[in-house]
Amino acid sequence: MTVTESDAPLPHRRPRRNPAKRLTMIAAAAAVLMIAATAGLYWFGLPGWAQGLGIPGMNDEPDLVIELPPNQDHRELADGTIYFAASGVIINPTDREQRVPPILAELRDAQGTIVYSWTIKPPVRTLPPNEKVNFSEAKLDIPRRATQLTVSWALPKG
Repeated sequence: MTVTESDAPLPHRRPRRNPAKRLTMIAAAAAVLMIAATAGLYWFGLPGWAQGLGIPGMNDEPDLVIELPPNQDHRELADGTIYFAASGVIINPTDREQRVPPILAELRDAQGTIVYSWTIKPPVRTLPPNEKVNFSEAKLDIPRRATQLTVSWALPKG
């Protein structure tokens, strides 16, 4: 009996891989990681470095107090431009360090309508417990009818 080519043993072949099975395992692992990351963000909140990047979701009202003196520096300069300096104190009455967000300053007319607004950069990133820090910023060429200053935290809309 002669051995023909069709009777010769087949060369060793690796078993075929199932790409659908591999992709399903990768997708399941990614889903588990995403769920774990979401749970971690829910439990611990966004990390401190995310605040510096301005990532939305950091819109919790801080436990800080803004105090304004009764008289703000508001006058007309010799050249006719209107000068306004907003100043005040940020106080941390709590027993823990607080993140200091930007301050939204709004100038209102006699009827209470906002006629001019701007954002004041916080003087410090964080404020230690039971500490205070002063802030001040001046603006030129504001509307003449601006008479009253109001301030609040410039938190992202979320």
